[in-house]
Amino acid sequence: MSKVATNTIPAKNDLGALANRINTETRGLHDKVDKMVTIKFALALRDYKIYRQGLQSFYHVFQAIELALQRQFDDHPDDEVTLLLQKIWRPEIARTKPAETDLMFYYDNAKEKFVNPIMPQQIKFYNHILQACAEKPYLLFAYLHVMYLALFAGGRMMRSSFAKATGLFPQKNGLSHEQIIKLGSNFFNFDVPDENELRADYKREYELATRNNLTEEQKQEIIDESQYIFKQNAECIIELEQHNMKRLKQKWGYRAVTKGYYVVITSFILLILFYIKRIAFTYLI
Repeated sequence: MSKVATNTIPAKNDLGALANRINTETRGLHDKVDKMVTIKFALALRDYKIYRQGLQSFYHVFQAIELALQRQFDDHPDDEVTLLLQKIWRPEIARTKPAETDLMFYYDNAKEKFVNPIMPQQIKFYNHILQACAEKPYLLFAYLHVMYLALFAGGRMMRSSFAKATGLFPQKNGLSHEQIIKLGSNFFNFDVPDENELRADYKREYELATRNNLTEEQKQEIIDESQYIFKQNAECIIELEQHNMKRLKQKWGYRAVTKGYYVVITSFILLILFYIKRIAFTYLI
């Protein structure tokens, strides 16, 4: 396999690039999610209680990834995989703290309401990330691609939607709408001078780290793990669907309004996954 120049970002048709292979092998899962999204984005941004459920689910995923990364850096500082991961990773792209800041806002500083995953599929995913990446740390490359890359472009799109979503945010006495948006949208903001430069550096370092420093067997396992990420995210979505349907049945009975509310919750969480993968294919290959 040929070497690449240090300033190279792979072309979309470069099948030697691991990022492109991941996108190709997960395209069917992306298309499945695409078809599941049937309600407009605006509908999903009408209620902050809906939004915080979806954000909480992703918070646990990013928390597990970043714990696994830090553990690898601390426990195996001289490992070859550690050195490769460190070339890609930037502290400013970490999402645990921004997500926690947003959730503290939406849950009125009641951290106990979201700090630990409590649903079976969320717990399963959280534990899987920590265990799988401890046994095979190179699987972190799957998470660095699937769960982070698209957020660079997606953040800009989501921030624009937040600015127009007047019903999304809870009202806070003494705060303007702009101040409230800032307090509740940290997850999609990166504290850097130039997000485009950060994104380009990330893509380039990912390519340089993965093209020639991983075996074909490792690459295939990373692709397989990327598929698992989508499948398990789907399981978490279904779990939230069922959880909300059960609660609503108990509270109001099974009637039309229940179904409508349930669809909104489902659609928002699916929408996040949909945008993550769509943006990846559109902007980040």
